[in-house]
Order: sequence, then structure tokens, then C-alpha cells
Amino acid sequence: MCWIIYIFYIIGSIVTGDILESVSRSVNGKVARRSLDISAFFIWRVMTIRKKQVSHLLHDVENLISNKNKGIPKLWIITGIIITIVIPLASSMCLAIPFRDERDCRIFVKHHSFGFDLVNEGSNCDVLLIEFLIRQLFVYTLRTAVTVVYVIICCTLRNILNTHSELGAKRVTNPNAEIDYAYFKSYMQKQDSVLSVLKSFEKTMSLPIFLIVSSDFMAIIYGVVKLDPLNNIPEHKLSMKRFIPGIIFISLRGVASFLSISFAASEVHEASKNATDVEKAMLKQILISREKANIQKAVSFKILHSSPPFILSAWGIFRFTKSLFLSVFGNVLTYSLLIMQILK
Repeated sequence: MCWIIYIFYIIGSIVTGDILESVSRSVNGKVARRSLDISAFFIWRVMTIRKKQVSHLLHDVENLISNKNKGIPKLWIITGIIITIVIPLASSMCLAIPFRDERDCRIFVKHHSFGFDLVNEGSNCDVLLIEFLIRQLFVYTLRTAVTVVYVIICCTLRNILNTHSELGAKRVTNPNAEIDYAYFKSYMQKQDSVLSVLKSFEKTMSLPIFLIVSSDFMAIIYGVVKLDPLNNIPEHKLSMKRFIPGIIFISLRGVASFLSISFAASEVHEASKNATDVEKAMLKQILISREKANIQKAVSFKILHSSPPFILSAWGIFRFTKSLFLSVFGNVLTYSLLIMQILK
């Protein structure tokens, strides 16, 4: 219910802006500045629709952890909770820093109140800080929580795959250890159980992560354009000077969020690749053994259960591998320079 009220407030503020300001400024400025609010609403909507799938996913991850005798470190959970709480608070403080003058605060409070002057004189700055805090709670809390859960699940599945492949690698390198069809089958079945959870994870979380990553991408571009490090549009930079703390926070948060998601997801791909390499080494040893029964069974089982290293993605658009980092930041720089040239 709170989200419904909030989205009506956002729509109302945009419509009010259309009335009070020119149409061109409203379309190009207002909607762009509200992109975080809009993406936050869509993330909430998608997670609400998929709450059953999310519940099943968490249950599958829990079962996998218990079967592998692994646990999620408490430090990860505590750190995740702290990050989820701190991000909205830090964001609201960065936005409120420039507003210390009662007159400026009154203008912004009136603007956010659809043009009505509802606050007593002398209280506008306090009300504005509260308004910033409430808005940032809506914008960042769910987004950050989803990011934290995604990263924790990625790290958990990565650790399970790494432990699995390390045990297999030790068996392969041990000259006294025998690798037959039974062990090879057991190794692949355990790997398949992790891949099954990964497929469910990808199906459930790829769209929310796409919404988060794409908005992070926009936040980084927004920061580069507004801060104008090459001084292409100095008059625009001067007008944005008072908002620099908020802009820096938005951009750095976008960078941190994108890097956290990309690094965690790409580590899953690397772990899956290592597990597949160990699987190939085992099959090679079975072939070298020249035991026909083992070879026939192992090759047949391999053909039926063969799959490439698993790659997580953001709705199939961003594929999280280590090569993604350079390409994304190259695109950010290109688009930012293009936008600055257009605005120049």
C-alpha cells in the first residue's frame, strides 16, 4: 500500500512539474531525475510478483548448503544488513547537505508539496531532511536488499562449486586414488544439483538484477555528465555545484553496486568453469585406464549430462563474465562524452 501511495506521489510531482515548468524541461529533466524512483517501483513490482519463486529459491539454496555442510558466514549477513540500512541514510544526508538556508529549504519543500506552503516558518529544513530520508528509503532500501541477497547467494554457490572442484582436483592429482565410473557419476550428479539451483537463480533474479544494473549504469553516466570532469559545459557545472555531494554519492553507489553484482556473478562463472575442467580431467583419466566398462558408461553419462560453464546474466542482456568490466566502463565513457557534446 505504501508503494502505491508513493508511486502516485511521484506521478503527481511530475504532472505538477509539467504545469509549473516548461514542457521540454519537464520531459527531459523531471523524468530523467525520477528514473531512480521509477526503477525502484518496478523492482518492487517484479519482486512482489515473483515472491513464491524467491521463496523456493531460498529454500533450494538452504537445502544445498545443508547437503554440502556449508553455511553462510554471519559476517556476510551482518554486513549486508548494515549496508541496506546505511545506504538510504547516507543518501539522504548527502542530498540535504546543500540545504541549510531556510529560504532554500522552503522553496524545495513547497515544490515537493505540489506548490502548497504547509510548513511553519523555521521548520522547513527539518521537514526537507525527513522528506529526503523517506524518499531514499523507498528508492534504495529494496534495491540494496536485493543486491545484497544476490551477492550473498552468488558467493555461496561459488564457494560450493569451488569446494566441489577442489575435492575432485585432489582426486585427479593423487596417483594412488582411483577414478572410476561410480566416482565420476557422483561428481557430476553433485555438480548438476548446484547447476539446477543456478538455473532457478538465473530465472528468478535476472530481471530484478537487470533493472538494478541498468539504473546503476544510468547513475554512473549521470554523475560523469553532471560533474563534467573535462569541463565541456562549465556553465552547467557551475549551476550544479551545490548538488555535487548528492551527485557524487549517486555515482559512487552505482559504481559499487555494479561492481559488486558483476564481480560476484562472474566468480560463479569461473567456479563453474573450474568444476567443468576437473570433470574433463576425470573423464580423461577414465579413458586412459582403458577399462571398457568404465569408458562406455562414463562417456554415455557425460553426453547425457554435458553442459558448458554456467553464466549468470541480467535478463540475458548483460552476461556476467570478467570481460564485462572493461566493455561496460568503455561504454559509460563513450555515452558520457557523447551526451556532454550534445549539451555543449
